[in-house]
Amino acid sequence: MLNIIKTLSVLAFAGACLAAPTSGDVTVTVKNSCSTDLHLYKLTNNGGDKSTQDVSAGSSVDFKVANNWAGRIWGCRDGEADCEKYGSAVSLAEFLFKGFEGSDFYDISFVDGFNLPMSIKPEAKSGSGYNCGVPTCASLPSCPKELQGDKGACKSACAAFGTDEYCCTGAFNDPKKCKASQYADKFKAGCPDAYSFAYDDARSTFACDATPKYTVTFCP
Repeated sequence: MLNIIKTLSVLAFAGACLAAPTSGDVTVTVKNSCSTDLHLYKLTNNGGDKSTQDVSAGSSVDFKVANNWAGRIWGCRDGEADCEKYGSAVSLAEFLFKGFEGSDFYDISFVDGFNLPMSIKPEAKSGSGYNCGVPTCASLPSCPKELQGDKGACKSACAAFGTDEYCCTGAFNDPKKCKASQYADKFKAGCPDAYSFAYDDARSTFACDATPKYTVTFCP
């Protein structure tokens, strides 16, 4: 059943239709524990409702979202090229609220690359492992030279080379055919809680009973 839940959550992240949203039912607090100021981006799935917010080092900001919201949040430092665009080499906090059987799903994704350490915590809920656990990547993996981007950002193999094999597209758009590359394995070893490639859902998606608050921390 857990694998079924995870698969459904991934399909929803990929662009499943959303229910009509309500407003302000869940608070996502984003903390900047880094030593530099960050530009935050929040994007609702299907490309709508993109918003930005600057947050200074050591401070936080609250995003009010619907209790059935699905989307992602990321942060950028000054000088990171194209960081405002979804699909750039950034660490993503991904959410699907009230998904399968009413549960919330959340994960840290390095599928397109990574730029900042990150954690996600469901507040007012205790748990462990994939059940209301706290996915954390406190120290980023080392980045191979051929994947290095601006300001310490690291591209995924898909973003760097664009092949079907690395991107799990075309003939490789199948979990039986698309396997973790040497790069994905390296990133997974460095941050076991984070998605390392498109079909890494079984080891990376966390679920929790619906909760009214989550905290995303950069540089935990």
